[in-house]
Amino acid sequence: MEWGNELWDQFELIGSHTLSGIDFVDKVAKFVKERIRIEAEYAKELRKLGKSFQPKKKEEEDQKFSFQLSFNGVVKETDDLAGQHELISENLNTNVYKILQQLHTDLKKERKEHLAEAKKVQDTLDQSLKALDAAKKSYERASADAEQAFSLFQKADGDMSMTKLQVEKFKLTSVEKGQAKEKALEEYKSQLDKTNNKQTLHYTTEMPAVFNQLQSMEENRIAKIGSLLTEYSDIHCSVMSIIQTCLNNMKSNAASVDGPKDSQKLIEEHRTALKPPGDIVFEEYGKSTPQTPHPKEKKKKLKIKSKSLFSKSKKSDTEDGNDFNTLSPGEQARICKNKIKSLDPQVQQLKSAREAMEKMTGVYLQNPSLGDPASMEEELKGNAKELDKYSQELFKYQSYLAIIEQTPAPAPPPCYSKPSNVQPPPAPSDQLPPPAPSILVPPVEEPEEDNEFDDGERCRVLYDFEGTNDGELPVHENEELIVTEADNDGSGWTKVTNGTDEGYVPTAYVMIIE
Repeated sequence: MEWGNELWDQFELIGSHTLSGIDFVDKVAKFVKERIRIEAEYAKELRKLGKSFQPKKKEEEDQKFSFQLSFNGVVKETDDLAGQHELISENLNTNVYKILQQLHTDLKKERKEHLAEAKKVQDTLDQSLKALDAAKKSYERASADAEQAFSLFQKADGDMSMTKLQVEKFKLTSVEKGQAKEKALEEYKSQLDKTNNKQTLHYTTEMPAVFNQLQSMEENRIAKIGSLLTEYSDIHCSVMSIIQTCLNNMKSNAASVDGPKDSQKLIEEHRTALKPPGDIVFEEYGKSTPQTPHPKEKKKKLKIKSKSLFSKSKKSDTEDGNDFNTLSPGEQARICKNKIKSLDPQVQQLKSAREAMEKMTGVYLQNPSLGDPASMEEELKGNAKELDKYSQELFKYQSYLAIIEQTPAPAPPPCYSKPSNVQPPPAPSDQLPPPAPSILVPPVEEPEEDNEFDDGERCRVLYDFEGTNDGELPVHENEELIVTEADNDGSGWTKVTNGTDEGYVPTAYVMIIE
């Protein structure tokens, strides 16, 4: 049904209805805008929540248990949820809100054009009606004047006192008025026909056409509102599968929590393979428990400088601020494992860099136009120095951990800075490699009053040793030293002197030659 046929006489109603429809578009646009704000704020708060509970980089390595990893997974999925709500906000803004704004503007413009056309059509009809009214009034005046003139003519014609000339004058006036009446009548009839035709055209064609255009505009508005409301829901539906995936992942993370597994991980990371201590021996009052004497060693006195290298206190603080020797074996093993964990990646990185430099040197040797092989020499030397330093430190901690856990000794690292053909002697089955000097402090001994030591056996150094800690003696490969205190207690350290300075070196780094 068309408005032009059914509501041809309801121009004001149609104008008011179309205006309310346009206002409704603005109302929907405001609703969507508020939804966009809510989604954006919700996504922002979810982002903030996820960021505040994400583990810091320094904490990631410590979070290994299933309940920690599960929670981190839920936090990550929450951040992903925030991304989906950001997507909802962006798509609502682009695909719904902006279109509603444009629709509101276009409808206002289109309605204004249709109403202007309707006003033009109405003004044309009103002008025709005014012209008809004017023609009718002119005809009525002409008719009244003609009747009055004819009446005067009849009265003059019957008045015997009137001359013939006067009667003729009244007659002429009556005829003129009659002719004017006939002309006004014709104009009135003509305007009446025009007005009737215009009125018929107005109510059957012109104004209905404007009404139908307004109807089409209104129906298009309604259809557009419907499609945009569908898009409004589809935007949310499009991310529902991803949101559901996030929720399912949260459930999977929650299901991965495993208490027994976490307990087993804690055991595997911190057990030291040590055995509990034996029973405590009963001590009878007044009697002391006999001590097993250490085997006597041959000692020859050797003159050295009166200043002692080991005047420092016997206690050495570890990184934890505690005396390492007073810590439990488990704590000692933990410190070693942490050191190994931090040093091993550095050693591997230096090895990878060295391999790359060696390959580049080979390329330069095969094709000198690409570069000078000598340019890589300094880089290789620096790499070798760093690699030896970190490899030696790693070997120390690995060795000490082997002592604590009573496991096979690790193989000594190769020397990169100075090629050596000397191979370390095979260690006896009952001898373990040297401990790490940075955490196992060599025994400290106060100097004798006469500043003399007994002469000991001689030894040759197999590897360079920097001796970075107090009480250690830096030595170099193939250097010959005098043993002032052998490693009889299995501590992994041998006390030597070079005739000037005295200190401890790892037992595995020296070989007795006499």
